[in-house]
Amino acid sequence: MPPARKRGSTLGSSSSTDSPTVRVGRLGKPNGLHGFLGLYVEIADLSHFEPRSIVYVQERPYTVREIRQGKKGPQVAFEGVTNREEAEKLRGNDVFVSARRELAEGEFWPADLVGLDVRPGGGKVVEVAHGPAQDRLVIERDGVRFEIPFVDELVPTVDLDAGYVEVIEIEGLSSPTDQT
Repeated sequence: MPPARKRGSTLGSSSSTDSPTVRVGRLGKPNGLHGFLGLYVEIADLSHFEPRSIVYVQERPYTVREIRQGKKGPQVAFEGVTNREEAEKLRGNDVFVSARRELAEGEFWPADLVGLDVRPGGGKVVEVAHGPAQDRLVIERDGVRFEIPFVDELVPTVDLDAGYVEVIEIEGLSSPTDQT
């Protein structure tokens, strides 16, 4: 896992609005007989699933009845979804909220990183690739793309106000190569 300061929400990057446009998770398979569903969510976004919180699935509001920790991760149950059959109808859907969470110091939303200049070698951040071990900055330099792990050791500085990221150059890692 990358250092916590480098993680932002990998699920959504919309600004806070009144409509449910910020994706915070995805519903997995039903668990048990009482309407619980597996929940794929970043730990920091679990705050959106406190009991009585309202989230949106398929543009419909759902009130969180209960959240619990299962063997393979969090599980959520909604008011009005009281059995496995009703839960199955929600399986695989994304979960949205109307406002994204506050970021901790040093965290960044992926959309805020795209477009930043890369120093010292030049180029631009064109994407943030999300992976199971760490996020990676996709950098385009001289028409060629390459990825840098988004960790302190390789990306020590992110300055949104000045519009750049500092990348530690490592031969073979930060040098674009022709991938054709």
